[in-house]
Amino acid sequence: MKHPLALLPFVQLLLTGCAFQHMDADLVVHNARIVTLDSADHVYEAMAIKDGRIVELGPERAILNKYTATRMYDAAGHTVYPGFIDAHCHFFGYGLNKQKVDLSGTKDWAEVLARTGAFARTRRDTGWILGRGWDQNDWADKRMPDNTELNARFPDRPVLLRRIDGHAAVANQAALERVGLSAQSVIAGGLLEVRDGRPTGLLVDNAVDVFQKIFDEADEATKRRALLDAQTDCLALGLTTVCDAGLDVGTIELIERMQDSGELKMRVYAMVADRPENLTHFAERGPVLKDRLIVRAVKVYADGALGSRGALLKRPYADVDTPHHGLLLQDRPHMEEVARWCKAHGFQMATHCIGDSADRFMLEVYAEQLRGANDLRWRIEHAQCIDPADLHLFAENSIIPSMQPTHLLSDGPWAMDRIGPERFKSAYAWNTLRKQMGIVALGTDFPVEGIDPLATYYAATVRRYPDGAEIIGSPAGEALSRRDALLGMTLWNALASFTEGDRGSLEVGKRADLTIVDRDLEKVDAAGLRKARVLATVIGGEVLHE
Repeated sequence: MKHPLALLPFVQLLLTGCAFQHMDADLVVHNARIVTLDSADHVYEAMAIKDGRIVELGPERAILNKYTATRMYDAAGHTVYPGFIDAHCHFFGYGLNKQKVDLSGTKDWAEVLARTGAFARTRRDTGWILGRGWDQNDWADKRMPDNTELNARFPDRPVLLRRIDGHAAVANQAALERVGLSAQSVIAGGLLEVRDGRPTGLLVDNAVDVFQKIFDEADEATKRRALLDAQTDCLALGLTTVCDAGLDVGTIELIERMQDSGELKMRVYAMVADRPENLTHFAERGPVLKDRLIVRAVKVYADGALGSRGALLKRPYADVDTPHHGLLLQDRPHMEEVARWCKAHGFQMATHCIGDSADRFMLEVYAEQLRGANDLRWRIEHAQCIDPADLHLFAENSIIPSMQPTHLLSDGPWAMDRIGPERFKSAYAWNTLRKQMGIVALGTDFPVEGIDPLATYYAATVRRYPDGAEIIGSPAGEALSRRDALLGMTLWNALASFTEGDRGSLEVGKRADLTIVDRDLEKVDAAGLRKARVLATVIGGEVLHE
C-alpha cells in the first residue's frame, strides 16, 4: 500500500483542475445589487442563468470564477429586482388603442373633435373611426359631451369615442344606426342618454358593450401589430408579466401562437372575458398552464367607474342634484352562476368592483361559494370604495384585493366631491386591505392609466401627486411601505396569479425574469423615485430591453 503522502500530488492536481473548471451559462449578471425577495431577504452581487432559469446566486468573484456565459451583463452597481408584474391591465386593448385616435390629455371637447378630424383625414376610407382617452373631469366644462357637433362633422361615417376608463363613450348618429340603437332602446346595466326625444350619443357601461363586435372585428394582422406594439412599450418600462383583464378565446389563442413561435416574449396571465362562448371553450379545454401563458381566471364586471358615475354606491353620488347610485352591470343570478362555474372548473374569479355597493354585493356572492379560508385566490379588482363594515369579508374568505395606486392620483382632484368627504376617507385603502389579506396585488389598469410600474411604486408609497402636493382629504396612512409596494409588484402579484413557484422572487430554479433599475427604490427619497428609470428588462434569461 502506498504511503498517504504519495497521493498528495494527485489530490492537488484534482483540486487545481476543479478550481479552473468553468460551468456554462447563457447569461451572467454581475456587479449588481440583486434584491431577491426570497424568504431570507438575501441580497447578492451576481447570478448565473441557464435555459431560462436561475442556476446560482452569490458573490461577484464566486460566480465569475465558476461560470462562462454567452452573455455577460455588467449591471454597473445598479439594482436588480424580480421582473415587474402588472396585476391588472389591458395589454391587448392598449396595443389596439395605438391604432385609434389618441384622445388622452385633451383639454376640452373641441380638442377631441379636432384630433378626430385630423385622424380621419389620414384614413380616407369610409370605415369606423374609433378613439379613446377623453376625460371630462379634466375640462373646464365638466359636463359629459353629446354628439351634436360630431354628427355635423361626420354625417355618414360612424364614430365612437370612448372615455379614458372605457366605461363611457360618445357615438355619432351614424354609429348608433349601425348597431340599431335609438331613443327607444333599453339596455340592462347601461345608459343611452336621451334628451328632447333624441339620443345624445352618450353611452355608459353596458351600452358601450353593444359596440363590442366593432371592437372585435380587427383582422389578425392588426391584432398581431397591437400585441407587439404593447410588448415594446411594456418591456421599455420593466414589465415581464402582464395580467390582461378580459380576453376572448380568439385573442388568447393568437397570443399562444405568437408565444409558441417566439414572436411574443411577454408572459401573459389571461383573464377570460365573461361571455358564454368563452366559458364553453374553457370548460372543454380546462386551464392553460404554460411557460408564458396562464389562463385560469374569469373577468367579470359588477359596476362601472367613478369617472363616468357608473360605479355602484350605497348612498347617492354627492356631486349631482338628482339622486344617482351608479349601475349594477350583472344581476345576482348571473354572478352566482359564474361563481359556481369558476369553482367547478378550477378558475379564479376576478370581478371589477369600484363602488362600495358593488364591493359588498360581490363579497357576499364570493362568500357563499368560498365559505371561509381557502386557496382559490378569488380577487376583487380595483376595490376603490370599501365600506369599513365590509372589510372583514376579505380576510374571512381569503379574497385578494387587486388595486391600482395611480387611480388615486388621477381621481384625486374630483373624487372627494363625487363621493363625499367621509366616503373618500376610506377609499383607495391600500394599506388597510393589505392588512386584511396579508397581500395586495398592484397594477395600473393601462391604458386607463400609464404603463409605468415605477409610477405605481411612487403612488403607492408616497401617496401624493407627482409634483409632491398633498391629495386633500385622503389619509396618508393608506400608503404602503417601500417593501410592501415592491412585493405588490412582484411576489404578491405572482401569488395572485398562482405563479409564485416560478416567478416573483429571484431564487435558484425560478424563471430568470429581471428588471434592472438605476437606483435602490427602497432608499431614495420621493424626488429620487420620480426620477427612477428602468435600464434593462430580462425575460427567461433573454435581455429584451436595455
